[in-house]
Amino acid sequence: MPTAIKVISTLCILLASVFIANLLTLQKMEASFSVTSLPLSSFVNLLGAGTLIIITLVTLLRWDRLIGFTRVLIYALLLALGLNVILMIPELFNGYGLTVVFDLVVIVFIVGVRGYLASKDAYKYFYK
Repeated sequence: MPTAIKVISTLCILLASVFIANLLTLQKMEASFSVTSLPLSSFVNLLGAGTLIIITLVTLLRWDRLIGFTRVLIYALLLALGLNVILMIPELFNGYGLTVVFDLVVIVFIVGVRGYLASKDAYKYFYK
């Protein structure tokens, strides 16, 4: 197994656990958020956790038929995270501003994963 697959799967599991913890925190702090921000943030956290878990399963189990589906999920997650970053800019200097920084880190990581899935090394790994 290539080292890149090990790194991707490990980071996906760690980032998915942070998304799940963020979702639980949102549910606890439900009263302090505006009505429009809470459902979107919950959706982004659920989509993030689900996408990262699916990426981990696809890479570890070598599901070559689901690489296209994984790319579609990655694009959807990137769009949702970008929208979440734009909408959370007013919260940047509040206590919830660390989420914006976390979303930006996840965006950079997911773009790298998308690039790796399109590379020749990934092609050799999946279609060997």
